[in-house]
Amino acid sequence: MYSDKEDLYNALEVEYYRKSLTIQLHNMGENHPELATSYNNIANVYNEKGELDHALEYHHKSLTIKLNSLGENHPDVAESLHHMGVLYIEKSQLDKAEDVLVSN
Repeated sequence: MYSDKEDLYNALEVEYYRKSLTIQLHNMGENHPELATSYNNIANVYNEKGELDHALEYHHKSLTIKLNSLGENHPDVAESLHHMGVLYIEKSQLDKAEDVLVSN
């Protein structure tokens, strides 16, 4: 709801995503695909705030889980790689964008 009102700062401050993440970790473990979705949601909030390093951190966590639980050829893995590549391009780190997209 906060995101709909473009109050992305409050979305993190009230820590709804983080609370969800904590509950999921407790109930599903560290490698469940749903956990990857929570990491992706947090990354998207950081991205909207312009905090690209934090966004990359959470996209990387999401990618790791997706690779471990879904395999490297799953469409969700491709989605994470795309998000990370775009963020590296936004940061003008074309070599890292290429590494992410080519090496995986």
